Amino acid sequence: MAKFDKIIFVCNDNTCRSPVAAAILKKICRLPDIRIESRGLICLFPEPYNPKATALLRSRGIVLENGVSRQLTEEDFDEKTLILVMEREQQDRINADYANARNVYTIMEFAGGKGDIIDPYGGDMDVYAMFFESIDKWVNLIENTLYKMEDDQNDSIGFRPRRI
Repeated sequence: MAKFDKIIFVCNDNTCRSPVAAAILKKICRLPDIRIESRGLICLFPEPYNPKATALLRSRGIVLENGVSRQLTEEDFDEKTLILVMEREQQDRINADYANARNVYTIMEFAGGKGDIIDPYGGDMDVYAMFFESIDKWVNLIENTLYKMEDDQNDSIGFRPRRI
């Protein structure tokens, strides 16, 4: 059993950074029982995902499901859900505004680094490509961390899954 059974990536409006992070993790995740979703802190109405982000992912063989933004809610928090945000300011805001907030980390913090994930909004495709390279690197580190957590937990109970 994994330490977390759900991961929610969070950005400001849930139209670019968090859906991209979720799509990357869905593609690479070796833990099939983990649900991967995305949310926003400011979603006044459902808004379609950013077309530049969708095109960028498609060009790299990753499908970003047709979707619309969704608001983070109190119901999203529990002890088995990991919340990963793009910026320290978002982490602080969640911890201040949500009574049930727990397991809230910046992407870089959870992966062992420091800093924020840039917001490419308003930039050209070169800016989006730089954003993708950064978030792809950090999401891969997150996946490795989650996999190691699961592996360590299995070791502690004397069970080691067979690797193929």
